[in-house]
Amino acid sequence: MYSALIAFLLLLFFAVSLYLQNSEPIIINFFAWTYQGSRAVVLLIAIALGVALSMLASLPSYIKKSRLIAQQQKTIATLERSVAELKRPPPKSQPL
Repeated sequence: MYSALIAFLLLLFFAVSLYLQNSEPIIINFFAWTYQGSRAVVLLIAIALGVALSMLASLPSYIKKSRLIAQQQKTIATLERSVAELKRPPPKSQPL
């Protein structure tokens, strides 16, 4: 719990220092779209977009791994049932 709080406070410290050191306005032109804002905001937006795109790019492999894990868990359950059946003693036959 404390490590998460310390990590959050460090992140907050770096974000505030980034903003204070890069507060001058800049203009971003992208095709017909124009944005004017502080350099710190533009940097934070770029970082957030980079994180979002990398998470989106890793999504197919995450889905593939989760499907493989589910399939393997089903196989394990089936094999454990088979082992349990094999360990069960055979039924005793009734004497005639």
